[in-house]
Amino acid sequence: MFRWVGCIGFCWDFRICQAAFCCRTSAPTASYSQWPSLPVHDFAADYIINNMNMPLELAQQLVQELYYKYGTTMAGLAATGHNLDFDHWHDHVHGTLDYDRLLHKQPAHHKVLENLNVQRHVFTNADAKHAANCLTRMGLTDCFQSIWCFENLMEVARSKGLLTPDNPIMCKPQKTSFENVLEQIGANPQSTIFVDDSLRNVAAAHELGIFTVLVSPTVAAEQQHQHIPGVDLVIGNFLQLPEVLPQIFTQQEQREEVPAGLPVSVLAS
Repeated sequence: MFRWVGCIGFCWDFRICQAAFCCRTSAPTASYSQWPSLPVHDFAADYIINNMNMPLELAQQLVQELYYKYGTTMAGLAATGHNLDFDHWHDHVHGTLDYDRLLHKQPAHHKVLENLNVQRHVFTNADAKHAANCLTRMGLTDCFQSIWCFENLMEVARSKGLLTPDNPIMCKPQKTSFENVLEQIGANPQSTIFVDDSLRNVAAAHELGIFTVLVSPTVAAEQQHQHIPGVDLVIGNFLQLPEVLPQIFTQQEQREEVPAGLPVSVLAS
């Protein structure tokens, strides 16, 4: 059977369901002017300004540079010698978001997730409180068997001695993060589908042999007939998943099981 691990991949990520958290639709860019302005980016820059005495423009640039180089801005700050209180960072960057305004119930997404005939797991770089707030407000909490986030992934990394001064945080797109999540959920790459809105995360998962789905309206519109390295499938909207991968869904009328060992090549349309 396939596992769905969505960034929040079968593994899957809640940004896929909400436009406010779904703006990473292309490879990293060199220009800050092309960097999407999201509340979390603003709050990250604000944290740096207030706690590191840095002017606004430099703080904004640092948020972008560290995010692209290390996977998250927080991981980059920690790797470059800043002594961070991770809880304090998360409280400022995520805890100040206006969740009630940004996130709403997503019944259509719930139906898609509910009809998946696979195990479903969340894999996010965010902290547990943020993940819970997002899933609760979108009404998707009951759609997943587990949530892999900053706290429990770091616990695994510490227990295995995987953290170093140069790499003090384990997160996507590090391959070790995918490997450890797969180990924890009891899956192998060949039986896993990873859905994410980040091309670099998808590409990292693909290198491990995971079947990857990139959710990006921009890429789907501009490169629909072109091969994208590291991507098996591109869709413009998460709700299109049943159309392109019907093999992993159950029909409410027929409740047929997905055959164990279904070859990934069948899915690569």
